[in-house]
Amino acid sequence: MKKAACLFISLVLLSCSACRNTEESFAETQEIQESGKEEEKVDTQDSKVIFSDKLTYTNLDSESSVSEVRDILTKADIRKEYVDTVLGWVSDYNDCMRACPSFSLAGDFITIDGTAVDYGDYYPMSVEWFKNNNRNYHDILCRIAAFELNQDNISVEKAIEKENFDCWDTDTSWLYTDGDILFGREAAEGEQKEYVPFPLINWSEDATANYFTLFDPIQAEGECNEREMFQAIREQWSELGISFKENAFSLITFWTQSDDMIFVSHAAALIETDNGYLLFEKTNPESPYAATKFSSADGVKQYLYNMMALDYSRYDDQVGTYVILKNDNLL
Repeated sequence: MKKAACLFISLVLLSCSACRNTEESFAETQEIQESGKEEEKVDTQDSKVIFSDKLTYTNLDSESSVSEVRDILTKADIRKEYVDTVLGWVSDYNDCMRACPSFSLAGDFITIDGTAVDYGDYYPMSVEWFKNNNRNYHDILCRIAAFELNQDNISVEKAIEKENFDCWDTDTSWLYTDGDILFGREAAEGEQKEYVPFPLINWSEDATANYFTLFDPIQAEGECNEREMFQAIREQWSELGISFKENAFSLITFWTQSDDMIFVSHAAALIETDNGYLLFEKTNPESPYAATKFSSADGVKQYLYNMMALDYSRYDDQVGTYVILKNDNLL
């Protein structure tokens, strides 16, 4: 879930040293990068983007687009059961939201002018979701969809205990809605509804713990630049023993900062194809799934930034400093 999920973040349960604006901190980052990793540069990311004015995407609302995307995901060696699960979520969402006034679902792949897709305001989507399916649980969000496809790629040595998952307090937890979806939520006194877990998710306890460990927010000391943000992420992941396999599909995470917290504002799966890349994502908890084709990594970065900027603009806000990671390296 993006910034709309929670605007008041004050608590984190695992912390690491972050945002040290010193030559020493940058040297440590360089050491991490040089230990068997390809050298990376941490500059202003959007200044390196090659801009394009076209976008080719689908919301998978046709048999042909579902078949094409299924083939791309499975040929990248994503486990078939994960692909089937996610495409089942897609069908579930589209069947409910096809008549939503905020957007028109793209069936086959279409090419449009522009560098982002505006699915409209959140409120009509939320109304449509509850009106059409009469459910008392939230729909899938971006992090869950991305993790489902990538979970075989991710190893976690020191998983966070369940009581420390960042999802229990509505005022302080960035992952509060993730908890609604995965665990459900008892009705508080005076509330009319009780949330139950999303019924199409069947994760093991270990997978759930890995999820909350991977996406656990990171405490920062002051406002970070991109170099410091990247270093803070790598330090926490190193401390928790989080590592990734390198193959044709990767986890994409878009990290931003609010006050003293760094967190994943968006996540997706990126698949390398013969002609470039396919980005698969749940664009927002209320808005559709999308599969988008790109010829270069710069195109992926441009799209992700523009989609996030559009989302933040709904709240008269800006993205601010950010980094985009492909697994544990900069995209």
